[in-house]
Amino acid sequence: MTIVPVYGQGFFHLSHNTIYYTIVFDYYDKGGDYVQILRDPRSRRKEEKEIKKNMQRLMDEERIVINGRDVRAVVDSAVLEPRGNRRLHSVVFHVRMDYMPIEGVNVYENFYEADTAEYDYTVYWIAPPGGEILAIESEGRVYYQANKRIAIIRVPKGTRLSGYEAVSFRLGSLSYH
Repeated sequence: MTIVPVYGQGFFHLSHNTIYYTIVFDYYDKGGDYVQILRDPRSRRKEEKEIKKNMQRLMDEERIVINGRDVRAVVDSAVLEPRGNRRLHSVVFHVRMDYMPIEGVNVYENFYEADTAEYDYTVYWIAPPGGEILAIESEGRVYYQANKRIAIIRVPKGTRLSGYEAVSFRLGSLSYH
């Protein structure tokens, strides 16, 4: 069985104390036999469990620092999804990062092994109402929407990734305790 990644999306939803991160990878199944796993509930659960474990291992290899403190990304779930074609499938990961927000500017940093993007992907950073994405350090092209409450980063296949990303943000009128 050969599956090939074709596109990725990441959604970072900022909130008080937690960043919720949803990752969607779209795959092309060259052999067309991955659909059998999706049809059998037991095989599907087994595959999802294995994929979740592998993603957690990858997340643990990265170093995530928020406001100067190391933070662990926890993979809560992995879900296999058909995409309306027996050869197109997605894996959806739900990840959370608990952190201590500060008043003013918060900074998320991610350190990982330098690499080259194997496929196009887009990353969205979404601040709560009243919040703002202030700055992004990334190899991708950055666009802002909704008065900088939403930032979109587009990274084309073949982009050389340095192994470091940073996002500065304000949460807005949330109360800090």
